[in-house]
Amino acid sequence: MLKILSKQNTKEEKNGKWKVFNKHAVLIAEGTYRHDLKHGVWRQYYETGELVIEEMYRHGVLHGRYSSYHMNGQMMSEGHYVNGSREGYFYAYDEDGTRIKSILFLNNAEISDVEKVEVLHASH
Repeated sequence: MLKILSKQNTKEEKNGKWKVFNKHAVLIAEGTYRHDLKHGVWRQYYETGELVIEEMYRHGVLHGRYSSYHMNGQMMSEGHYVNGSREGYFYAYDEDGTRIKSILFLNNAEISDVEKVEVLHASH
């Protein structure tokens, strides 16, 4: 059955699997929508087809593992989100896969030393 949208029916809610293509018909993103919100695993791709970002959403909010990749397939960065905020360690890697940076986040705030972490945990 073909459904024709009229001007009165301006927008249908997005649900289910979704794919986004660029103007050259190359897949640049894919994932799932639930009630117009990103939900579950979403992947973004370089225009050459390699994975660039893989992230988890829960009801439109980043929640879960996040990772990004260099064009050669090596991991560029990784970490976790909790309800849209960076939590725990985020790591950055060079194109050879060597870890070059570690950053600790607590409630989306970068923590530069352990004493600050202990003070913030004690205040919760």
